[in-house]
Amino acid sequence: MTSAGRIGRTNFTGENRVTTPIQQKRIYEEITTRLQTMVQNDDLKPGDRLPPERQLAILFGVSRNSVREAIKSLEQQGMLVSRPGAGTFIAENNQASLTTALGDAFARERHRLDDIFELRLLLEPQIAHLAAQRIAQHELAELQDLIHAYKKNLGDGLSVCLFDQAFHDAIAAATGNQSIILLMEQMHDLLRESRDEALQSPARNAKSLEDHQTILEALSSHDPERAREAMTVHLIHTREIVFTSTTGE
Repeated sequence: MTSAGRIGRTNFTGENRVTTPIQQKRIYEEITTRLQTMVQNDDLKPGDRLPPERQLAILFGVSRNSVREAIKSLEQQGMLVSRPGAGTFIAENNQASLTTALGDAFARERHRLDDIFELRLLLEPQIAHLAAQRIAQHELAELQDLIHAYKKNLGDGLSVCLFDQAFHDAIAAATGNQSIILLMEQMHDLLRESRDEALQSPARNAKSLEDHQTILEALSSHDPERAREAMTVHLIHTREIVFTSTTGE
């Protein structure tokens, strides 16, 4: 049986599935250790096929984009070999250096997430500040509807990512500035990485719901400074949870 079959049976199905996201501050050490263990246990050997991106994202608690970028990097270094129509395989005689290379790739991904949150902190508090001055009553009602939908999905155990994005997009739209609206639309792919399903947790989603309500209250009061502060606090909370509190508690 291939290693992919063994990994799939032990790590990706049933009660033993590894779903706890890795704490981002220790991502290099965690991934290196896990892969070294797989190699030592003969779960990964030269010539073995890697599990699909989605399974690796769940295993390591990172985004599929992170997995994709890591695989590309490792292919360029000759650690992995992609065979069209067959999958991605561990190159012959490279298992010893695979762990270090993959750990480096995921460490670089953490820096990219840092950059994304830094960008959001530069832009979105100012957007909220402007929106508080211009937001109309029907736009406030739309934001409230999005919060209700977010809360319902959260209670039902469903994804809230789309409602999260829609909430922030609606605030940008409330500025009435077409350049801001266009900028946020063009940044969707980039910002989506910071909202990826693999980076979600009950703690993050519950805190975001609370923060969204605080932001809405500031917007409803047409208080620009309060709206800017509420958005700043929200993004800081999210960044902290993603990087240091991703245990799913």
